[in-house]
Parts: sequence; C-alpha cells; structure tokens
Amino acid sequence: MELRQLTTERERGIFSERMKEARAKRGAGFRERQRSNLAKIHFEYGLLYGLFEHDDDLPEQMMSGLVMHDLASYPQSYPQPDLSHLPARSVIEGGELWSFAKGAGLLAQHGAIILAGLMQVQALLVYPIVKPSDQTASYARSNFVKAGDPIAWPWGETTDGGEVWVQAMVLEGEALANVVEAVFGRGFTTSDSMRRIRFDNPFPIQPTLSRPAIPIGQRLAAVESAAPHGHEVNGDAQA
Repeated sequence: MELRQLTTERERGIFSERMKEARAKRGAGFRERQRSNLAKIHFEYGLLYGLFEHDDDLPEQMMSGLVMHDLASYPQSYPQPDLSHLPARSVIEGGELWSFAKGAGLLAQHGAIILAGLMQVQALLVYPIVKPSDQTASYARSNFVKAGDPIAWPWGETTDGGEVWVQAMVLEGEALANVVEAVFGRGFTTSDSMRRIRFDNPFPIQPTLSRPAIPIGQRLAAVESAAPHGHEVNGDAQA
C-alpha cells in the first residue's frame, strides 16, 4: 500500500472528484452548507493524501483519501477543544476522510498514524459525526477520547436540511505514543521527502481496489464489510 501526498492542482482536483464519487456511492447523508467555505480552505491549504494499492497507480486510482493540517498553518475547524497547552505545529487536525470501502479507509488511517509519528505530532484531533449516525466507535478503539459535548456543526447539514452533530476526539500523550509505536512496529518505508509512505496491509483484508481492468464494484467487494471505518467531517466529506 502507498499513502501519497497530492501536490499538484490536477491531483487535488482528482481527489475532490473521487471524494464526491465515494460519498455518492456510500450515501453520505450530509453536505456542506451553501455559505460554507471550510472544505475549500482545507483543499486549498491542507495536506492532501491519497491511498493507493500500488506505488505506480495513477491519481485516478486512489481508493481513499484524507486531509491534514497542523494548527500553526491555520486554526482548528472549531474552537473546541482547547489544545493551546501544546505547540500549534505539534497538533494535527484530520478531516475529509473518504473511501470506497471500509477497509480502504482503515488503511488510510494507518498511514496517517505513520505520518504523525514521523512528524513527531503531540496530538491528533478529529471531528467524527455523532448525529444523524454515530461514527465515533472506530476512533475510540484507537484510544481517541471524546473532548467535550457533541457540537452542532455549523458548516454542514443533512441532505434534507437538518443539523449535523460531530464529536471532537483527541489522541495525545501516552495513548498517542503507544499507537504510533504499534504502527511503527509493523514496518514501512518512505521516499520523496516523506511524500510517499509504503507499508504492507496490516489488516486481515485483501483489497484489490485500484487496477482499472477490474470493475470498481468487484474491486471493492472484498473489503466492503471487513473492518470498522468511521465517517469524519470538516465540512462535507464522508469517510
């Protein structure tokens, strides 16, 4: 597997289109509010990563993706929780997590933990949806803890115009160190100034997702129900 940073305008455009396609196929149930520019800010200034099955896969073959930014680059999407006790550059917010299959999203999260370790991050912050459906369980299994009460997300709405609620969750300190140690123990390699991270699939799933000769539905069927995977928003994306 390869988690690859997307740096060109074309790659970022493909990321956006793949995210929209994945959201439509999996029934996200929410969207960004018309006046919101939050997702646009993340796409423009965040670090975009796509997950590929093979290191020679084309951008169009990415099977999941996510966006990250540190709080020294621009602020967290919502003022809660207060993480000002940590250096801003050491806090990473993750969002816009999407995938065509549960297994692919879990693999992207695995790659993100590798990145966090390489960057010597002190805290990871996410805002998974809690209403209309609770998507916090997979983060809790990775020792993320809830930070405060659920938040009525001002930048998103359900497809019928209702409120979307999210739950801030944080992984920091010893819990983060333990997760990073476990992930590092499974091994990985990096290249292109850490813009490419390659690792073997550490989970009991066998995705063959990205080769164009195989129809997308067949390529995803093998991992569709193999592993838990959360939905995460910082705007309107679906995991």
